[in-house]
This record gives sequence, C-alpha cells and structure tokens, in this order.
Amino acid sequence: MSHDEENEIDPKLAFTVASVWRSERISCPHPHVLQSYLTGGMEGGAKDFVEFHLNDSGCPYCNATIDDLKARDDLAKQPVLADMKDRLLRSTVAELKARKGS
Repeated sequence: MSHDEENEIDPKLAFTVASVWRSERISCPHPHVLQSYLTGGMEGGAKDFVEFHLNDSGCPYCNATIDDLKARDDLAKQPVLADMKDRLLRSTVAELKARKGS
C-alpha cells in the first residue's frame, strides 16, 4: 500500500461539521420560535440569530417552515374577513330596508 493510499479518506467517512449541522438541523430554531419571529415577538440576539439563519445561511428547512407559517396565518385571516364582510353587507342591507320602510 502506497503512502497516498494510506492518506486517502474513505468517502463513507468523509463529512464536515457543516454537513453534520445541516443534516441534523442542529442550529434550526423550533417552529414556535420562527412563529414568534414572524409576529415581531423577538428582539436582540435571538432576532439576529434567526435572521442570520434564514437569510445568510439560507436554511431551506426553516425558510420552508416560514413559508408554511405565513400561508397558515394568511389562511386563518381570510375566513374571518370574508365572514365579517358578509355580515356587514347583510346588516347594511337590513338597515337600509328598515329605513326605507319607515
């Protein structure tokens, strides 16, 4: 066995700290933390870390979680607004009919 063969790294054992952190998601904040970030409930170092993790590191998992949380929030707001618009329209029509009949 030559000296080069002895120093060759087995591809099965080749990994980096970054690859382990990425595969195990060691630095990923919990979804509750991401939700708090979205609602403006973070400041200081915690906010800086989440922004770094999302923007500079570009974590695909956490960015996908952020997208899901935003979509869920948007969806949760829609029925309330649609229902409120419908109730407002019905009450306005009822009030106008009542005034017209008086």
